[in-house]
Amino acid sequence: MALPQTGIFALGNPSHAYLEFDLVQGADPLTLVTEVANLSEPRTTMGGVNLVTGFRPELWSAVTPARARQGLASFDRPVVGADGYTMPATQHDLALWIAGGTYDVVFDATIGVIAALHRWAALADETAGWSYHRDLDLTGFIDGTENPSLSAAPARAPTRMTSARSSGATLRTGRYANTARCSSASAPSSARSRRCSKAWPACTAVRATS
Repeated sequence: MALPQTGIFALGNPSHAYLEFDLVQGADPLTLVTEVANLSEPRTTMGGVNLVTGFRPELWSAVTPARARQGLASFDRPVVGADGYTMPATQHDLALWIAGGTYDVVFDATIGVIAALHRWAALADETAGWSYHRDLDLTGFIDGTENPSLSAAPARAPTRMTSARSSGATLRTGRYANTARCSSASAPSSARSRRCSKAWPACTAVRATS
């Protein structure tokens, strides 16, 4: 029976890193999958992290066709919303999600996995993130209100199994442009009119099998 990766449901991890890799030219996909499976997470009470892995569906199918989810395909075209908003597709071969209690341990783990995989996979993109007031974004939007309970989540996260084939899940990572006020309300009006902005590239989507 296929089981979800435990890191998907881990709690209390406000610091995150999302790493995306491309298979090095000439590298064997099976070797890459094996090396990723051999990655070890530091599990100490002070410095442990959670590691979640995902692969491009086509790469996973090439390595283990008997257990690949039928019909699962890469994000190879932009995702267009009902209002015309577009999320550009940036599919890569491997996605790693590292989460921990503090960013220093996440950073150390990030450096470690990049070094461990460099012969088979080249880092294509890296996104660092953190939980903002637990479940908010900078606009005040509350995320996760429709999520299932922790006891129900493991049964609902993967796609349904078909015959002997393994289940899978979809991962989407996004980057958004946000603007935040620099000064407090008690500052002079000239200061309050100043704004500082931090712009990230438009939201991107990736799909990976787990």
